[in-house]
Amino acid sequence: MIVPIFPLPVYLLPNGITQLRIFEQRYLNMVKNSQKTQGFVIVHTLQESDSSKYRVNQKTRLSDWGSWVDIVDFDSGDDGMLMITVQCKSLVTIKDVHQQADKLYVATISPKPHWQTGQAHDHQHCMLLKTQLERLFDNHIALQRLYPSPAFDDDNWVCARWLELLPIEFSDKQHFSQDTSFTEAIDFLNTIFVNETSS
Repeated sequence: MIVPIFPLPVYLLPNGITQLRIFEQRYLNMVKNSQKTQGFVIVHTLQESDSSKYRVNQKTRLSDWGSWVDIVDFDSGDDGMLMITVQCKSLVTIKDVHQQADKLYVATISPKPHWQTGQAHDHQHCMLLKTQLERLFDNHIALQRLYPSPAFDDDNWVCARWLELLPIEFSDKQHFSQDTSFTEAIDFLNTIFVNETSS
C-alpha cells in the first residue's frame, strides 16, 4: 500500500495522540486527501550521523518505520494555521520512499506488529508508572484534552505514553517499537523513575 509520509521528529506508538501544525501546501493537500489515502504516516527524522537507507535531502534521513495515523480533529490555531489532532492506529515498516511532483513524499508501507494485549509481565512493576502518569495528567490540562478517556489501567497504554512523553533521544527509544520489547520498556522506564526518586 502506498501512503503519504510526513517526516517529523515525532515518536508515536499505537493509540498515541498528538497535534500538528500544517502550513506547507503539500501537507495541506495531504490532509485534504487523507480519507482517500486512509491517513498518513509520521516518519521520524534522524540526525545526519544516524544510519538509515532513506535520505530525503542532504541533511535529513528517515527511520525505516513510522506511525500510521488518522486525523481525529482539526482546528485553526491563533495564527490562522491549520491544527490537526492525529491518533496512531498502527506502526508500519516503510520502503520505496519517493517524492511526487507536488513534493509530497510517499512510501510503500506494511504493518509492523507492536505489543500485544495480555503479554506476561509483573503488573506491580507498572504501578509506579501508572501513579506518576495520573499525577502528570492531573497537572496538565493539555494532556487531559488530548486524552479525554485515558486508559490508566492498561499497562501497555501507560508505558507507551511515557515513552512518547519523556525527553529521551529517538535512538534510545526506537528499540521499543519492536513487538517483543514490552518487558524491556517496563524495566527501562522503572529505572528512570527509580533514579529520579533516589536523586
